[in-house]
Formats: sequence, C-alpha cells, structure tokens
Amino acid sequence: MTVLRISALVLFICLLFPPALSVAVERQNAFSAQILQYVEQDKVYLLENLRSRVTKNSEKTVINALLTEDGPEAARLFRKQLLDYPDASLDSLSKARLTAYQQSISSAGESKRTVTQPAFILQFGSFSSLDNAREHANRIASYTPVTIFQEKGQHKVRTQNAFSTRKTAETKARTLPFNSLIVHQK
Repeated sequence: MTVLRISALVLFICLLFPPALSVAVERQNAFSAQILQYVEQDKVYLLENLRSRVTKNSEKTVINALLTEDGPEAARLFRKQLLDYPDASLDSLSKARLTAYQQSISSAGESKRTVTQPAFILQFGSFSSLDNAREHANRIASYTPVTIFQEKGQHKVRTQNAFSTRKTAETKARTLPFNSLIVHQK
C-alpha cells in the first residue's frame, strides 16, 4: 500500500511541477554542450570522462569520432551521426569535422606529390592508469594542447600538434615546465 501512495505522490508532484520534467530533458542535452566546450577548448581528451555516462546515440557517435585516431573511421562516424542520429546541437560540429577531413585529404594528395615531411611530437608520459594520464594531461593542457594516445595498454600523453622538424620540437620542449621526449611520428 505504501508503494502505491508514493507512486501517486510522485505523479501528483510531476503534474503540479512540469518544470521538473523539463529539467530532466535539459539534462539529456547537457552532454552536447560539454562536448562542444571541450572541442572548442581543444581538450578533446576530456571526452573520455563522458564516454561512459552518455546515453544519446548522437553524442556517443560524436565522442567516438572525436577520440579515434583513425581519420577514415572518424569521418564514417561523423557521417553516421548526421544520417542516423541527427542532433541540432552536434550537426554543425560533425559537418565542420567532415569538411576539415575532406580538405586534409585533398591537401595530402598535393603534398604527396611534393615532399613527405617527417613529424615529431612531444610525449610527456606513459601511464597504465587512464586516470593518471588524464590528471597529467590536465596539468599540461594550459601550456599546450595535448591528447591521450593509447598504445599497447599504455596511455601516452602527447602534444596534439606535430612539429615538422626535431629542432622545432626541441625548441617547444624547452619552453614547457614539463619533462618530455621527442617521438618521431610515422
């Protein structure tokens, strides 16, 4: 009998206070705003924190696209979000990323005809714990954009942008208050 009374009371409160329902709807869309904020702040690695909490297919798909290191797979996921899970708050991000991907493919074709440049990145640490990698990445992010790259069970904190020469990478490393090593990216 008590369960029935509680259910009736909850229904009564929902009918009296419809704003409570709109708060629940707003919470569903809260992750879209956070996703966009992390992308704008160049802190995409923080999306890993949201991955397990997100329930909307559009948000899941966009997060997976942003976190993958595979360009064609990211493009496939952005297209999937646009076609299968349209979301007014995320569609512009997916379209922008697809446009950037297409432009990089066209310019990559042109650069292949010229000279292939080696790329170097700075690595600030390698962690078995994702939480430790995130914590370290958060400290470094205020100095330079970083990403967490998973390789062979390790979470590696690296610069998001590559340097065209080892000397440029060394110069950048000297300006940062963190130890790093230079990794040749193939």
